[in-house]
Amino acid sequence: MTGLSGVGKTSVLQRLHHEGYYVVDTDNHGFTKKVASGEGEEIVWDEEKISHLIETRRHIHLILSGCYSNQGTFYKSFDYVVLLEAPLNVMLDRVNKRKTNPYGNHPDERKAIIESYTHVLPKLRAGADVVIDTSYVGINETADRLKSLMILAHQVRI
Repeated sequence: MTGLSGVGKTSVLQRLHHEGYYVVDTDNHGFTKKVASGEGEEIVWDEEKISHLIETRRHIHLILSGCYSNQGTFYKSFDYVVLLEAPLNVMLDRVNKRKTNPYGNHPDERKAIIESYTHVLPKLRAGADVVIDTSYVGINETADRLKSLMILAHQVRI
């Protein structure tokens, strides 16, 4: 699952985790690293750690979440790439109101969100198998849609 800041990734992951699904938010579990880029430094997925995670969880329903420039390297390993999205004004409002993550409070971070909406979101859409607009669909329904995709991918009974 991928998407820009403020689309609801963390909330959906929390819901699925409480239901017993194995979820990993790569923002918070040591699965990233800094690398040199054209603009200085960039945070990307640590490909060795992500590969290990995917391999060790191959037979367990893993829901992996993040938004990094090198995530496309792993798309072939996933049954579905799901993009959560929302209009920019909704994203910024959510980022402004959330209490669990300070990202987006600083003007530079808000600028980065706006730039990502223009430049990154089209790339995310192009790589996604499924797109869910979370401005119309709540956390529970988004989680239910992800569970349905797992059923389709593996013919799992729930």
